[in-house]
Amino acid sequence: MKRILLCCLAALALSACSSSKVPQAPASAPVAAAPLAAKPVVDSAALAKAALDKKIDANIAANPDFVPFAAASHELDEVGKGQIQRQLASYQSDKKLIVRGYCHRGSSSNARAMAHARAVAVKQFLVASGVPAKHISLRINTDKDAQGVQIASK
Repeated sequence: MKRILLCCLAALALSACSSSKVPQAPASAPVAAAPLAAKPVVDSAALAKAALDKKIDANIAANPDFVPFAAASHELDEVGKGQIQRQLASYQSDKKLIVRGYCHRGSSSNARAMAHARAVAVKQFLVASGVPAKHISLRINTDKDAQGVQIASK
């Protein structure tokens, strides 16, 4: 009798395992997909300002009194303006400033005019920023292999 009971139990267990019907969970309302994490908004103006500040810091670290210019330019760029603005308080307190424009004669056919135009651009920016024009004198140098303007107090 024990054998018959064991056989019936084994047959019942096997029949339950061989069933191809898989019980499913009852249908429910669809689950809304979780919102994706919002990507941080990149502020292009903030990135541009950070890049500008980095260039200004590099110029000041290299030589705080020298404002570099592009090789063929007499325009004062934003980096140069920022460099001058950071030191404006000391320039305003000086009684005499010498603004010396540099352009090597081997780099331009009219190096003297380029050096002078650079010095004038820096002087105009200094005057517009509050430094008295009578405290600024201009000089040029075409002998030194440099492209920029040196601002020195006397």
